[in-house]
Amino acid sequence: MSIIERALQRLKQEAAAAPAERAKPPEPPYPPAGHPAEPRVDRPPQVKSADVIRPMPCRSEPVVRIDLPTLRAAGVMPPENEERRLAEEYRAIKRPLLKTMTGDDVLPLSNVVVVTSAVPGEGKTFTAINLALSLALERNREVVLVDGDVAKRHITHLFRLNDEPGLLDAAGTAGRHLEDVIVRTDLPSLYVLPAGSESVEATEILRSERLSALLASLASEPRRIVLIDSSPLLLTSESGVLAALAGQVIVVVKASGTPQEAVVRAVESIREDKPVSFVLNQADLVPERGYGYYGEYGYGRSYGSNTTESPGGMASGS
Repeated sequence: MSIIERALQRLKQEAAAAPAERAKPPEPPYPPAGHPAEPRVDRPPQVKSADVIRPMPCRSEPVVRIDLPTLRAAGVMPPENEERRLAEEYRAIKRPLLKTMTGDDVLPLSNVVVVTSAVPGEGKTFTAINLALSLALERNREVVLVDGDVAKRHITHLFRLNDEPGLLDAAGTAGRHLEDVIVRTDLPSLYVLPAGSESVEATEILRSERLSALLASLASEPRRIVLIDSSPLLLTSESGVLAALAGQVIVVVKASGTPQEAVVRAVESIREDKPVSFVLNQADLVPERGYGYYGEYGYGRSYGSNTTESPGGMASGS
């Protein structure tokens, strides 16, 4: 049994032995389209928010199986002999993100994170999936992996949710509630929100107040992390919309492959007050293995600055 498989098994065992608070019925449905979300009601003083996570609004069926061999075959997980190295890399990557979500000066929606790139082929979907799995290992955290790349729909295809309602159905005129579109996985702390029904008005839907309200409602639980796999910033207008809604943005850059000018243009399209992180992917590429190595992980606005070394193996996704 591999290290990731053991970690997933441990999480499932802990969830089965945990108090029944996760099994509480979901909150009332979200308001229909065109109506504002109800204000958040604070818990009684004797209940600490750190000790209680409000139930995730989600479907009871289907349940997505985190099938590691299938994900490896699709190129979004590393070979078993590289899992330990990859796990260490993602521990380093997620720490600054988690730090930004905690403390007294937390930025609005800092627990909504968009993973994007300047152009296609940088490894953003690989990064989103592996980061979601790593974040789901955090105690008392819930992670919603959102397929925001409504043109390519890699997350939706990988988890076989092509015919299921999703993000566009919740944010569009159908006004589906989040509890009708978020899907559970067999990892208790990880959920998936697929792209949903195709629409020629995808950009307008993602720009809608409905989506902004839904993301705010979902992220109002501070221990919940909404991780969005977005389309490349220079490819579609949808990615810029999602980056504007998020509290943090990760830009995946392919080493020796992405022109610096493209990265600069992509970052300039993001609001200046938005925390932007960089993941340099496929540095020191080993061609015969079909996957690459991390070179740097940075946190800041200037491309190539404030980076730290992070050795290890990583494959390229979308």
